[in-house]
Amino acid sequence: MQFFTKDAKAPVILVTSSMPSDGKTFAAINLASVYSLLNKRTVLVGFDLRKPKIFKDFGLSNDKGVSTLLIGQDRIQDVIQSTRFENLSIISAGPIPPNPSELTALGKTEELLKYLKEKFEYIIVDTSPIGLVSDTYYLASMADTILLVVRPEKTLKEMFERTLMEIKSSGTKGVGLLINDIKPGSGRYGYGEKYGYTADKGRSKKRFLKKAQFARS
Repeated sequence: MQFFTKDAKAPVILVTSSMPSDGKTFAAINLASVYSLLNKRTVLVGFDLRKPKIFKDFGLSNDKGVSTLLIGQDRIQDVIQSTRFENLSIISAGPIPPNPSELTALGKTEELLKYLKEKFEYIIVDTSPIGLVSDTYYLASMADTILLVVRPEKTLKEMFERTLMEIKSSGTKGVGLLINDIKPGSGRYGYGEKYGYTADKGRSKKRFLKKAQFARS
């Protein structure tokens, strides 16, 4: 991470996976905690709008967060929550919206990240699995680096390889790989199970990347 973010001021680090249950949220929480313990002003943002989890781990409210901010119900200042850790703040995902992909693609997402870069030294973003939904590609276009989490015996090899190829072709500044839950003697990818995500029908990574490029031009 230090290598990929050394030239970025207040880097945005997107933590994702190709499939559910690979441990991306666990990794995002730990990464944010490490930076805060290093006395870096850190904010952990819950952009997994379909399956919010972060607020539970910190015992915080999920009544407002990213989703209520994106629809204009709350201001950025109102959704940032303090934690018991001095340098760590949280923005939870908020109530589950009916249209997470459309909400994420709004201009308010870029506005949020710009604001956070002015207030914090590290921005860690927990997202939906990038291999299943399109909104994570839009977020990836605004990140300084991506941390892709894989879990042996859970992550489908074909899904992981396709996801990695798509990330590389998207022009992302840097991609790091975190192998989670390694067991002795594990040397292959197993077949995972189905969880609570539904892949976007007719999702188009290119459509979202074009929107991102237009918004930033």
